[in-house]
Amino acid sequence: MKRWQMILFSLLLLLTNFTPAFAHFSEGTKVRTLLVSREGDTLTVYVRVPAPLVFSDLVGRSQVEQVPLVSPFLRLEQNPDGERYRVDLGAIDSNRSAFENRLRNALVFSQAGLALPVEIIGFTVHASRPDQDIDTAVAAQSALSEAFPNEDPLFGTAVIDYALRLESSDPTGVLQVQSGYAPLIPGPGIAIDNHLVDARITPPVSTTAPGQLEEPARFDGSRLSTFLHFIHQGTLHILEGLDHVFLVIALALGVGATRRLIYLVTAFTIGHSVTLIATFLGATPSWPWFIPLVETAIAASVLYAAIAAMVRKSGSVIVFAAIGLLHGLGFSFVLADILGRGAPDLIPALLAFNIGIELGQLIILAVTLSIVLLLRKTAEPALQPLRLGALSGIAILSAWWVIERLPGLLISA
Repeated sequence: MKRWQMILFSLLLLLTNFTPAFAHFSEGTKVRTLLVSREGDTLTVYVRVPAPLVFSDLVGRSQVEQVPLVSPFLRLEQNPDGERYRVDLGAIDSNRSAFENRLRNALVFSQAGLALPVEIIGFTVHASRPDQDIDTAVAAQSALSEAFPNEDPLFGTAVIDYALRLESSDPTGVLQVQSGYAPLIPGPGIAIDNHLVDARITPPVSTTAPGQLEEPARFDGSRLSTFLHFIHQGTLHILEGLDHVFLVIALALGVGATRRLIYLVTAFTIGHSVTLIATFLGATPSWPWFIPLVETAIAASVLYAAIAAMVRKSGSVIVFAAIGLLHGLGFSFVLADILGRGAPDLIPALLAFNIGIELGQLIILAVTLSIVLLLRKTAEPALQPLRLGALSGIAILSAWWVIERLPGLLISA
């Protein structure tokens, strides 16, 4: 093996020790939903939030200082697996005003830099996230009318619905929201997303914001900004997803800047567009082994693309259309996390997300082919060793992902 290949082999073998397999779907994704509606000059905000985010300041302090989590509304219990917390429904019911105060201060709403007065108009606690999203004011009001569970729910799975009334001098203007509490440390495998639904206009418009709202998020009623937001999300997802990036790089290195590349990329695009839309709209099985199977197959498709490129046989249009179908499933899993299937403006969001994926794909192709062109003009002897080294590294890493994902598939089967 030549020196360039040995160097790239070593670097990518090292990378396999530190880079986890990219997962498109995580059961650890926690979603907070905020829906704002208008009645005259009064704004009503409906919030559905995982319980730990309502206590994020206390949880964060406990994590940093390594001390027990203390709140009058949480109860520590012992079980065979160790300690865990439950939401103390009796304490909440006996001291509703103090609990409402915690809810009131969990989020800060403002317009033109001025905080808006907030009044709690109702709340309830669920043992887990309800199946019905609060995608309309009617759905949110219905959820608020539900009674507490029969027993204290686990703190990590409990969800709180509550409603706030805001007095605004500009009820149709831009509304900002930000966390009122310090953030907690989510932990490995946990992601936090916020679904923001602006129902002040008809039909409503929805967008998303990542994290714990340490920085303000906006309700601006703009369909254009929402469309651009999901283009950004699509581009970001493919650029951050190593499996997708490596597939496109392998395709470019295998075919080069030829007409055949256009055919194969078009087939891949059509394939992932079909399954992205169909899967997101619910046209896929709900078997527990389905998602692990897709993730493993995606890794195998990258391995195939790398090996095929090394032997200069990158497959047919039909093969890459099939690979596109697989990757579209992966795209749909992540879009379901960041958007939710109950979003009111689902079709524009799907279209924008797909456009973003295509932009990201074009960026990867442009960068890869530009590097190849530059090497061909300035260091022709190094081009082939570097090409084979890169493809070998991609093959090794994707083979590692297949091995890493197989146990999850076998367990769920």
